[in-house]
Amino acid sequence: MTIRLDMPAMRGLFPKAPDAVLKDFVDKQDKILGPAGINHTRNRLKFFMANIEHEVDGFTIKNLTENINYTAARMAAVWPNRFADAAAVRAKYGTKSGWQKRAFDDIYGNRMGNRPGSEDGSRFIGRGGPQITGRDGYEKVGALAKLPLEDKPELAAKYDNQAAVSAAFWTWKRMNAKADTGDFIGCVRLWNGGTNGLADRRARMAGNEAIINRLPGSPPTSLPGKDVIDGATEKERRALACGGGGAVAGGAAEGAKQTGTVSEGSLPKFVTYPLIATGVCIVLVAAVLIIKKRKDIIKNWY
Repeated sequence: MTIRLDMPAMRGLFPKAPDAVLKDFVDKQDKILGPAGINHTRNRLKFFMANIEHEVDGFTIKNLTENINYTAARMAAVWPNRFADAAAVRAKYGTKSGWQKRAFDDIYGNRMGNRPGSEDGSRFIGRGGPQITGRDGYEKVGALAKLPLEDKPELAAKYDNQAAVSAAFWTWKRMNAKADTGDFIGCVRLWNGGTNGLADRRARMAGNEAIINRLPGSPPTSLPGKDVIDGATEKERRALACGGGGAVAGGAAEGAKQTGTVSEGSLPKFVTYPLIATGVCIVLVAAVLIIKKRKDIIKNWY
């Protein structure tokens, strides 16, 4: 069984959202949210809904599409490393109609898969619940959602595609692992590359908690499976393997010395001992982190 969404709960989470958007999530929870694992635990749902709510202000932004009609002052405030002030913005892009589009093509050109010298910057702007941005994002999310977003980016903003694009974005960024360990900041960093809007995202999650906690249903298994734990501890397990390899290599070199089988290429003591110590430290730290994360995952599996 999974956590079950209904229209009253969705209306509580998104009070001003269009009915069609809410209905899309409710109607497709088994077909789309379930396979993505989003409604397998309440923690995943909390992280998912809070970030979407922040990105599109509860599905109230016009056409669910990023507004690029910035003022020069606003552009300077958003990109202070690029522009000292509004005058610098005007000097670079002028004030004639369409200057904002030229600015976005320039600022986002050659980033996130956008082609330099093209109109990709203004074409692949934020759309939909997750505010997908950049040609790469549209390509990846489109492939997972089975929608031709790279050719028709406006499809990401359609009301009846919100469950699909939101779940695809979540899957692409591998957010389940962050939710399972309770790493909200890590989730936000994956979402937008930094911690932009962190306070608002946290506030929205706190406001949604009572609603999501009351939803009927339970995780599909009584305890998280090996795949869930492995997914959330992938980095630590890699460190464990790397540290263990270093310790073994150092130990082998030292053992060769002790048995008199040292070859010309064997490592000297002043290299071998630190190598062993470093490997052991990596193994210990990784093991502790895996144990901690395992406990966090079990705690959040409800």
